Amino acid sequence: MDRGLSETLVTNTLLRVLTILTLLPPLAASATGLPPWRFGMTKGEVASYKEFGPYKNFSNGDLETFNGRFHGHKENIQFFFDGGRLRRIGVYLGEGTDSKKAIATFQRAYELLQQDYGKIEVPEMKVTGEGTPPPTVIAVGALANAGVTGKTQIAPVHQPKDMFVFASVYRYYVRGAKWFSIAIMSDKR
Repeated sequence: MDRGLSETLVTNTLLRVLTILTLLPPLAASATGLPPWRFGMTKGEVASYKEFGPYKNFSNGDLETFNGRFHGHKENIQFFFDGGRLRRIGVYLGEGTDSKKAIATFQRAYELLQQDYGKIEVPEMKVTGEGTPPPTVIAVGALANAGVTGKTQIAPVHQPKDMFVFASVYRYYVRGAKWFSIAIMSDKR
């Protein structure tokens, strides 16, 4: 076999494998929780992944780490337990008082969910006319709604069979300052 043809075959095979691998993270997340963590794990099992530690204990027994990974980024990931077993995973993308950063962070959450699961529903927002507004417009509307009501939630229209996935922006006050927190949650069904 000629070297050029052999290199082309290897390149094409490698491209196919890489394409398949890029599709696996969303599929893996929908099947287990948020790899390497799986729903149903104990607190000890969650914290056994030392490479993502240290883990902080909350007074109610839940855990968090600021060294988790989500879509290739280091994120604050929180683990919620019921009956000693992992039932919810929260990826906290950001919080603070800067509304422009909050808009950009909520837009990122929207786009990540859209990338992983397809069409996104925003129950608190009704759009007239045709088409879906750009994610930036949705993020501005979501922050405005959260500013008035306290939160806005979005969710993929097509949910994984074994968990419910959604994102929220929360508005709250700390010493009179308005804060926003943006998170993507996965709940075991």
